[in-house]
Amino acid sequence: MTPLYTAHAQATGGRTGKAHTADGRLNVELSHPVIQPRPATGTDPEQLFACAYAACYGGACEFAAKNLGFSLTSPAVVASDVTLLKREDGGFTVAVNLQVTLTGVSQQDAEKIAEKAHTVCPYSHATRGNIAVETVAVGVPATA
Repeated sequence: MTPLYTAHAQATGGRTGKAHTADGRLNVELSHPVIQPRPATGTDPEQLFACAYAACYGGACEFAAKNLGFSLTSPAVVASDVTLLKREDGGFTVAVNLQVTLTGVSQQDAEKIAEKAHTVCPYSHATRGNIAVETVAVGVPATA
């Protein structure tokens, strides 16, 4: 494999600490999503993962559309839900739901694009077989 990019980040204090990237582009306070009362500020790893997966999968959909010969008339829009779950063995996992809206293609073509995107998206590749990931594709045909 050929390395294309490496992100460098550090987190201190777990779910109630802070995280930042080495280049300073991201610097966030973290708050635990389950422990109440939850602070009014701070994000959590599930929110960060939801944003990251949505962005990555959206890019993969645009890449897949182009490679399949489709021209989207608007950028792909991906709504991502990441659910934190407690496993029966006492550990934790996450489940993901992605809804991608692709404008300029039929429903059938949107489903083809969404399926192909899972073969090129690095987040889909990393999670395949490890966590539940459900996808809903919505095609919005171009208006004449």
